[in-house]
Amino acid sequence: MARLLNRIVTRMVVLAAATTIITMLLGMAAYVAAVHYRLSVTTHHMPPKAREQLELLVRTHQEGSDRYFDLFDRYGAKAPALTDLGFVATIALVSILVGGGVAMVFARRISRPITAVANAAARVSAGDRSVRVERGSTSGETGELIESFNRMAADIDAYERERTVLTAGIAHELRTPLTILKGRLHGLADGVIDPATGEADRLLRQVEHLSHLVEDLRTLAHADAGELDLDRRPVDLAVLLGLAVGDLRGSASERDVTIVESCETALVHGDPVRLMQVMTNILTNAIKHAPDRSRIDVAVFTASGHAIVSVTDEGDGFAIDDEARMFMPFWRAGSDRLAGRPGSGVGLTLAAKITEAHGGRIMAKNRVDRSGACFSVWLPL
Repeated sequence: MARLLNRIVTRMVVLAAATTIITMLLGMAAYVAAVHYRLSVTTHHMPPKAREQLELLVRTHQEGSDRYFDLFDRYGAKAPALTDLGFVATIALVSILVGGGVAMVFARRISRPITAVANAAARVSAGDRSVRVERGSTSGETGELIESFNRMAADIDAYERERTVLTAGIAHELRTPLTILKGRLHGLADGVIDPATGEADRLLRQVEHLSHLVEDLRTLAHADAGELDLDRRPVDLAVLLGLAVGDLRGSASERDVTIVESCETALVHGDPVRLMQVMTNILTNAIKHAPDRSRIDVAVFTASGHAIVSVTDEGDGFAIDDEARMFMPFWRAGSDRLAGRPGSGVGLTLAAKITEAHGGRIMAKNRVDRSGACFSVWLPL
């Protein structure tokens, strides 16, 4: 009931009803006042005897008798100061002023939050992304409008921050290989660097790094636009994870990091190449954060209608404040920068986007039994 009363349509109906009732009451009051006024004017012009007769008729409730109307017809010829037309005009003016005043109060109360949203939208359009509208006690459609605007403004603000981070990240990641390529090529052109010393291989590695980065950015762009092409087919996640572990076991063993597998068959309908990227990226992230001579547990199992891939390391975990940002493109934790850990900050973002394109999600949480983090990929069966 309260929700219905807060609707704008309901308020407008109430406003119209209130204005109508006020006008009717004013008309009735005016009619009663007019009758008494005419009676007062008529009795004022009557002789004393006629006045006594009229008052007797009123006291005995004989206002409808012939004698009553005869007295009015005889002595009521002198009209009151206001003519009938002027009297009607006066009543109409009073009704308009009172009804209009009530309508203005209601209208301002209804339009005030809408005006506030319009002004805030103008400020957002002008570049002020931090503006928000206080909802206060506003409810109904206007309250929903304020909530929707605030969510939109927050999304725009978050998008602008992500765009700034993305632009800065792209510039940073491209600068290093391009600088190396430029310097080496200048050296070759000037004859300072001997091309026979394996310089072509070094340049090729930088070009491959740029190619991987550009391909990752292209994949992110397609995923954000909902245009990521997926070659879906039945895929066993246990097999994919085993292949990813085999590819990365060498880099893990360089730091004496042991990868322990515990996998069961879990068939999903997905793109094996894209899902292999997901496995590789979360495993690479775990190896990067795992301390020397530590252990990484990987598992595949099914639960709640999902196939779940779990990768758990024994590193330092992540700060609670970083949980909402770790899947942003090119974002890197402060501890990663201080420790000089390699990475572009695209891997986890790409893994999350590919997983979402498959209708799944990635979850990250710190371990409760000891230090470390656990990343899990949930895909519908």
